[in-house]
Amino acid sequence: MKAEAGGGLLDVINHQQLLLLVMPVQDLPVQARYFIEFLKSVRFDEDPDHGPFPNTGVHVVDVNEALMHRLKIASVWLRMEQDARLGIGDAAHLQELAAGAGQAFESSSGLYSGVMLFDAYLGPLLAAGTPGIWAINVVRSFGSIIFDLGTFISGTEGDAVEMLHLISVPGADDAVRFPKLSAQAGHESLHWWVDRLNALFGVLSDLATFTNGAGDYRPAKHLEALLTIEQVFRRTTSMLVAHRDTNARRTLLFSVLDSLEGVRGTNFLTMCKHSHAEKVLERLEASVPRQAGEVLLPAARRAVSALRAMQDGFFIRRQLGTEKVELQLSRSESQSLSAEDAAARYLKVLRDATHGHGAEKESAKAMTDALLAHHNGDIPHDLGLLGYLYLLDVLNHPERVSQLLYRNGR
Repeated sequence: MKAEAGGGLLDVINHQQLLLLVMPVQDLPVQARYFIEFLKSVRFDEDPDHGPFPNTGVHVVDVNEALMHRLKIASVWLRMEQDARLGIGDAAHLQELAAGAGQAFESSSGLYSGVMLFDAYLGPLLAAGTPGIWAINVVRSFGSIIFDLGTFISGTEGDAVEMLHLISVPGADDAVRFPKLSAQAGHESLHWWVDRLNALFGVLSDLATFTNGAGDYRPAKHLEALLTIEQVFRRTTSMLVAHRDTNARRTLLFSVLDSLEGVRGTNFLTMCKHSHAEKVLERLEASVPRQAGEVLLPAARRAVSALRAMQDGFFIRRQLGTEKVELQLSRSESQSLSAEDAAARYLKVLRDATHGHGAEKESAKAMTDALLAHHNGDIPHDLGLLGYLYLLDVLNHPERVSQLLYRNGR
């Protein structure tokens, strides 16, 4: 195999990851120690006296089994509501199913399977430095073994590494400079992330959050919340790793922002305003510990900068030297928008265009046409990172998530 034949760093990491994935639990400490020592021994030709991974370490994230049971309640109750035989107390068919190793309570369980191993919820953290990688994850039945590299390394190659990469799609057109990480940055960012996940799942596993006005537990309400949260995490990860594909990243951004509306309590237009994104970033910079922020916040800062750069695309405003974007809606009607508001509305036009360009509502057609005319269509690749910024905000305020998911008992 490539690793054994003196392959590159990626080949060796793939090999070690595979070994740690399949070996018996009792052998993991020895193999993990070997992997750490290997990383510390790596040398590059550019600096043969110093290795790139002096601060590497290993962490374990385990998942409490009680949490799995509490989250599974929604699927159990929904099966009971939809099964007439269970409704009259007849469970004989479930006993037959259990004897055949079947699963009785699978209502939409495949759509929130990420809670079983928690890989879905660690994904955005591991990809936070996109296109840089700062940690390697090994998923086991008890949780995750995370190897902290202690630094960012490039997660991409300049040339095609597989045949699919020979198909050309637009991707990032600017180089990304990776910040230098302090010795405890990986540890602190992982600690912050897991602590925030604990708080978030405290909300998602609290049955009182998913009751109606009379205080009755509503399993459908609970299940919908689990599906929405997992969808946000999974699509944010996919968006972060789509460094080579601007179209995929942008489409995933719109999906993430749509899902976040009910979780953050802010609408799409508000989340696309630079001033709002900037305030969210300022709150995160004030609350996230400094060393954790070295891993967590660079992509969020790039997102806010990209949203600001969106305003520069209104070329008619720039050429005419006007302060605002002057939209001509008809021969007799015009409207002036600030560059910030115009950029937010333009992004909504692009979001709606996932179903095809051109507004369907008569009242929106003139505005859509004018915005398309005024903007040059150059969308910064890093704009997709906006979804990651707002995911950090969700993690930073689990108490707000609780109120929004309860919806006053609705």
